[in-house]
Amino acid sequence: MNNLSIKQEIERRGRLFNAITYVDIAVGVTAGQLRELGIYSGAAGVWVNTELTRGIVSDNSGVAVSIMHTGKDYSDDFSEQGIHYDFPSTQRNGSHDKNEIQALKNCYEAKIPLFVISKSANKKLRDVHIGLIENFDSQYKKAYIKFVSLNVFNVNEPQLVRDTQAEYLAKFDTAIRGSLTATSSERKKRILAADNKPKKVLRYIEDYARNPDVVAEALYKANGICEACHQPAPFIKKSNG
Repeated sequence: MNNLSIKQEIERRGRLFNAITYVDIAVGVTAGQLRELGIYSGAAGVWVNTELTRGIVSDNSGVAVSIMHTGKDYSDDFSEQGIHYDFPSTQRNGSHDKNEIQALKNCYEAKIPLFVISKSANKKLRDVHIGLIENFDSQYKKAYIKFVSLNVFNVNEPQLVRDTQAEYLAKFDTAIRGSLTATSSERKKRILAADNKPKKVLRYIEDYARNPDVVAEALYKANGICEACHQPAPFIKKSNG
């Protein structure tokens, strides 16, 4: 499993982009530069770099690093704001397409920026946008990638909060009651002075480590019958049997 965290991977991609530009779009980049930096390699539409990105989101799949838009093989809707990207559907053997789609999904769920590569004015060169997948539609087999600025690479580690969920809610209710004692103008003044982007936190939750033997034995003894109502119960999950 890869030891990189999501934060470290975002920062790594920021360093890659800074190697080709210090503004929001890189113009006139050579294919050799993209390949050497690891921004894009190969002939596929989605570049994953599985060896490096596997394990960042899941053990089995990598995270999409970039997509190539040529306007030739797919009907992608490309604009200055972003791109409606069609999922890959090729005749390659094996599970290449499936793996690339999963890599795009991992990128979407983890909110990791990726690179969108298109032809430059000089057809031998490439332009590179920074994108965030805003919508991942499995039904219509499309993803919408919005072009964003360099600021997306500036990330902070989430703060670890050691309150339980109940403790957090109790404190939050107390804070709301305290805020209600102030005037509306005082609250508005504090709102204007506050950061308009919520701070991310990792909430600490206490739980019990269950004994799998106890669970298995209970299921064995119950034999599919609920001990409370004595009716057949769905103890077996379809997902894992």
